[in-house]
Amino acid sequence: MTKTKIIKLIKLIAINFVVIILFLMVTDPILGLILEDDPGISRSINFKENNPLSLVKVSPYEDSNEKKPVIKQTDIHGFLIGPGDNSKDKIDVVFMGASTVELENVQENKRFPYLSIKKLNDSLNTKLVSRNAGVGGNILSMTNLLLTTKVVPLNPKYVILSSSLIDMIYLSKNKSYWTGSKKYLNRNNPKTDTYKGIKNMFFPNLWLQLRKYANFSEDLEMFKQSKFSPMDKSRILDQYEKQLEVFINTCLIYGISPILTTDYHVPMLMKANLQKQGIFNNKEIQFYLNELIPSLNNLIEQKAGCYNIPLIKLHELIDRNNNFVNINDGLHLTNLGSEKVSEKISFYLIDKFQNEKN
Repeated sequence: MTKTKIIKLIKLIAINFVVIILFLMVTDPILGLILEDDPGISRSINFKENNPLSLVKVSPYEDSNEKKPVIKQTDIHGFLIGPGDNSKDKIDVVFMGASTVELENVQENKRFPYLSIKKLNDSLNTKLVSRNAGVGGNILSMTNLLLTTKVVPLNPKYVILSSSLIDMIYLSKNKSYWTGSKKYLNRNNPKTDTYKGIKNMFFPNLWLQLRKYANFSEDLEMFKQSKFSPMDKSRILDQYEKQLEVFINTCLIYGISPILTTDYHVPMLMKANLQKQGIFNNKEIQFYLNELIPSLNNLIEQKAGCYNIPLIKLHELIDRNNNFVNINDGLHLTNLGSEKVSEKISFYLIDKFQNEKN
């Protein structure tokens, strides 16, 4: 076949392709008007997780002494793993929560979901496998989605729940878990889905790098725009209590032992952060720090006692130590803070397991 014939053939194929596409674009809307069938609205559950089998380098906190990038690596389930932790063995312990469990700015070998179980294994000569299922921004209702869809099928022995302060912020600004910026259902957009498919196919690495410099603060803007709810403390805690009971009972029904932790923060640093972000005014901040958070920890303790399940009081370790948290928010642990939390969790679990043997 000559070069001229090849060019003509390519042109013919291209023209036919364009004609077919134009024909479909014209006839499909017409069929929609003629036929009685209606495809309706396509929707999907908003499922928030870290991408499975990903490896990302994150910059450490600006106030940290760390110079090298922080590794954020996930397994096939989208759970964060520690250095060299590619075990295919059955998962025994899963840590769940939001960004204070995810700890993406903490070195991977010092994140407490990894380090606490490593310390336990070293002490008791066991081989428990742990995973970090923390996801930044998650509230407890979304953590429960992850629990039922991802964690329960893996049948771990223990699930440790931490980080509920974002729930208190969310419920202070919204009447319930079902209102506000956290959407549980997505309306699928063919154009957006097509764009995402092209992005993931042709330039996933470029997009991954650009995300590091973009400001995705939709939740923060929604919090700023929302008016403080007049809902009293008992109603806020009631919303959280219901989700906590869903979490506990889901674990128990499926033969998983839940372990709760109290929430920690450094009040003065967190107050400065809330003022800086403009989420609350001063009156609301006082309510949040002095009324809501202490009541939250009391509620967590009560539920642990009511269901006779383990409770690790992390607030006793962290609440007054500025060196354990990021000075810019008073909430997220530093490398040192994560190491200290690892020690407390491992000591608690070592004592628990030894008592169970006896």
